Formats: sequence, structure tokens, C-alpha cells
Amino acid sequence: MNARILLTAAVLLASATATAPALAATKVGSFRQWDAFTSTEPDGKMCFIASQPTDSKYSRAISGRDPVFFMVTSIPTKNIRNEASTIIGYPFADNSKVTVDIDGAKFTLFTDKDSAWVEAPAQESELIAAMRKGKSMTVQGTSRRGTVSTDTYSLSGVTAALAAMAKECP
Repeated sequence: MNARILLTAAVLLASATATAPALAATKVGSFRQWDAFTSTEPDGKMCFIASQPTDSKYSRAISGRDPVFFMVTSIPTKNIRNEASTIIGYPFADNSKVTVDIDGAKFTLFTDKDSAWVEAPAQESELIAAMRKGKSMTVQGTSRRGTVSTDTYSLSGVTAALAAMAKECP
């Protein structure tokens, strides 16, 4: 799971900067604050949508942070559908949790290095449904240094991006 999320981040970064043609991600559309991509991997086609925060706040001053993304991924050959995750841009504190808040509906994600996934798989579809209905989403996590970050995402365009992803990876 972690290797896939890192590959996805690399693909997103390459797509955003258009400097790494060796990576095989293709943008299939931009939908307000969300983009949809496909990538052909050795084990089949992967589709994902991604967005970056519109705002970030910190519990104390920071010296820097790697790029931040919230993503939803589907890999039909692995029976993975609408797997939500984040790349936070710093190493999480050991055994810490991430809280995703979508217009008051809260979800808990488990962490590994700089990434996080939904802790209770049964809540995955609830999180996606909340994203479709919501206006904004916050993602709060704690770094290894103890800094709490709160990233705010617009959900404008997420429903159209999810539809584009579903069309590419039915």
C-alpha cells in the first residue's frame, strides 16, 4: 500500500511539473479543485483523483514541508475501489492518527511514515459519500516533531472527478 501511495505522489508531482516523462500517468481531466489520472502499472490500470490543500495551518512555525495531497485510488485488478488516503508532507508521529472532518462528519486514518489511510475499511464508502455531499474537508495530523497541521481542502469538483475515475476504472 505504501509503495503505491508513493508512486501516486511521484506521478502527481511529475504531472504537476511536467518534468518527468518517464512516469506513465495521464491526466484525464481537471474538475475545479480535483484532478483525475490514470496510470498503467505492471499489475493493471490504476486510476486516482487528487487535490492539494487550499489552506494549511500549524500549531507552531515550520521550516518546510514536502507537497501535500489527498487522493482516492482505484485499481480494478486488485479489487481496490475508492481507497482514500493522504500524503501529508512530513513523517507522522509514531502511532499517531489523522482526523478527517467533512462538514462535521469525522473519520480516523492510521499512519505510516508520511501517508495515512482509513482505519476502518467499512467507513471508506461513508467518507467518499461525505466527500460527494460536502463543501470542505480538513485533514489534521501530528508530525514526528509534535507539530499539528490542519489542511483544508475544497470539495468543489470531487464528484465529477470521482465519476471520471469510475469511467476509466469501472
